Amino acid sequence: MKTALVIGSEGLVGAHLVETLLEDGWFVNGIARKIKSFRTHPRYQHLPCDILKPSQFDSIADNLKTITHIFYAARAGHSDADVEIRLNLEMLNNVLDQVLLVSNSLVHISLVHGTKWYGSHMGPFITPANEDHDRHCGENWYFNQLDLLCSKQAGCNWTWSTVRPHIVCGVSVGYPYNCLTTLAVYATLCRELDKPFVFPGSQGAFDAITQATDASLLAHAQVWAATDPICQNQNFNIINGDYFRWSQIWPVIAEWFGIQSLGPNGSSLASMMIGAEKKWERISLTHGLIEPRLSALASWSFGDFLFNTHWDVMSSTLKLRKYGFSRTVGTEESFLSSFERMRSMRLIP
Repeated sequence: MKTALVIGSEGLVGAHLVETLLEDGWFVNGIARKIKSFRTHPRYQHLPCDILKPSQFDSIADNLKTITHIFYAARAGHSDADVEIRLNLEMLNNVLDQVLLVSNSLVHISLVHGTKWYGSHMGPFITPANEDHDRHCGENWYFNQLDLLCSKQAGCNWTWSTVRPHIVCGVSVGYPYNCLTTLAVYATLCRELDKPFVFPGSQGAFDAITQATDASLLAHAQVWAATDPICQNQNFNIINGDYFRWSQIWPVIAEWFGIQSLGPNGSSLASMMIGAEKKWERISLTHGLIEPRLSALASWSFGDFLFNTHWDVMSSTLKLRKYGFSRTVGTEESFLSSFERMRSMRLIP
């Protein structure tokens, strides 16, 4: 029986993965810093544990004995790059040490990385980026994690895989670093305040080619890579079946929300949305929304980073297709279906 341990089970990636695993008949154990979903399912169990504290694994050791697959989707952000590397390496190391100590059933370990592997956050890079490209210059905790994983694998029978998405898109609450919830809150504020939907970034970013990854598509790809023998010890770019430009999709988003679309005018989300927290509280009260805290849905600084990436961001999916993963989704479809779900959940009016 396949039994998963999902680290970061309440995040944008982890929550969609848990749902996919349960749909596929797995037993699932989840670890997260905060319980948000209060999920009830006969094959799901939340394990209370801070993975930065090895002693806390003692209370869940019995649950770890039957783990066959680890899906690691946690991350610790920090403004100091050295601290960020140390924290992310320490968390993964603690999980590996504790599971390997008690489990005799482990088959596979899956890591979630991203296009920052290629230096997409640093400026223009070689595109389309493929999995065999050299590592970018400088530090990156993705590199440290994969090196750690490979060192732990020596002499063991389990295998690993990594997935590299970009702009993971889906519905989440309590995780503001979500492009779509940030966009939805911004568009709703524009509509409710009768303001145009201005692209809050540079002209270069408006026109550049970019990409996104539907959260459900990513979840299916993670399960595939963790269970198909051909994927053992491989890295895979996972993105939607198309590329897009914000200049093309911006009017589509505006039309869905019923607002006027405008291109960039030099403004940023952070500057345009000063004082938006109180406005969102009023909108939530007026429309009976379930989340009045803007900070649980949107991050203006994250949006400003995304909307000022003025270079092309393109990952190759050639390897993914050659290895046999054929599932695709269109970015426009992914965006609009997520907005529909947010509306049905009463996250937006």
